Amino acid sequence: MKSLNIKKYFSVIICLLLLGVASCSDHRLDYISSPKLYLPKSGEVDLIIYKTGEPFVFKLGVTKSGIEDVAADAQLSIMSEAELAAYNSANNTNYKRLPDNCFNLNNSNVSFDKESKLEYFDILIRYDSIDQIADFDEENSADYVIPARLSDASLETNEEKLIAIIKPVLREPLIYFKSSETKVTIEAGKQAAYREDIDIQVDFDNYWDISVDLVVDPALADEYNASNGVNLPLLPAESYSITPSPAVIANGKKSVKVSIELNADLIDYDDFILPIVIDGTSKFSADTAKNVHYLYVSKPAMRFDRTGWTIVDFSSEEPSGEGANNGTAICVLDGNPATYWHSQWAGATGQLPHHFTIDMKKELLVTSVDLQRRPNQRDTQGGNFYISSDNVTFTYIGSFQMAEVDEPQTFKVTSTHGRYLKVEITESRRPPFANMSEVYVRGVE
Repeated sequence: MKSLNIKKYFSVIICLLLLGVASCSDHRLDYISSPKLYLPKSGEVDLIIYKTGEPFVFKLGVTKSGIEDVAADAQLSIMSEAELAAYNSANNTNYKRLPDNCFNLNNSNVSFDKESKLEYFDILIRYDSIDQIADFDEENSADYVIPARLSDASLETNEEKLIAIIKPVLREPLIYFKSSETKVTIEAGKQAAYREDIDIQVDFDNYWDISVDLVVDPALADEYNASNGVNLPLLPAESYSITPSPAVIANGKKSVKVSIELNADLIDYDDFILPIVIDGTSKFSADTAKNVHYLYVSKPAMRFDRTGWTIVDFSSEEPSGEGANNGTAICVLDGNPATYWHSQWAGATGQLPHHFTIDMKKELLVTSVDLQRRPNQRDTQGGNFYISSDNVTFTYIGSFQMAEVDEPQTFKVTSTHGRYLKVEITESRRPPFANMSEVYVRGVE
């Protein structure tokens, strides 16, 4: 009796273990069940083929599953027109069989030894012949297929994974920039040398050393300015170098890194643009949709020392509701991002537009203004900058739209001399309220 009970005990344990394995992953069942053969890539198989001129061989895998280590054989065949018609009827599809001259089944039989779990059928696909089919175009190419079927096997098969409908998708081998733009900000008074790396790449298997010529096209800067309503000057030629030139995507590689070295000492306080173009290649063509990379270089002037600056005017402030030493306009000059100016809300409510005016104590050439929002508050959205020499007559010098970030944001203005800077807030994400943590001014004394 004890022997029978022990056997029952171990039987229960084994069953529980098998259930646990099954619950972890369906694929684990492959190795605790009886041996089976199946195509892991079954159903529709979209196959991207680049027309490089090299032979293209698709390796269609067949898997042997099961707990037993046994030898096995499997055979693959391509459906006939009649067989594909029957498949279409049963599955409500409208596939067309590619002609025989478009492919070749290099090996229709594979053999597994006891240890092997995966073998491959090799299908040579002649994409040049596919390209000659009259209606093999963007609209109809998805209908043309190579209907492969696991037609014979020495083991039991998984009936749901016997057929692979291979759909060749032909593409031109193109060379392109990985990204379309890069932005570099040069901090005045810091490092003199800057480097920005950009990638040129391909998507196909590369068996060549592909040389890529790069040029800077000033006409594209003009087009960009006209399209975007801006006037970014071209980055001065003496301020940068592009290496290597030409760039080479080496045999076996799919990308090359190009470095743009910048000499900050040769760049003025301004915003610049540099359109870099793939001008030619030693093999294949550039992707006309991705053959330009725009480098944007911004060099804002240094921030002025704000010691002694004061607030001489404001539309409203909140001297009590935001806590001690907070809420007033002078907070935008205290260097502490945790304190801030806030429009009035206790007792009365300040209405848009809001403003405050900073006395910089002497005439300065203002080139840009940095605004820093109240931490984690998105109220202030947009507004304008004005400058004056007498605090009476103000001149508009620019506008701003604030992103929803806590870091200081730099806004370029028309370079103008003045002593008094007025910050006007005209838009709020929570009207009529607005707030501001810090205001910094950049320029030249």
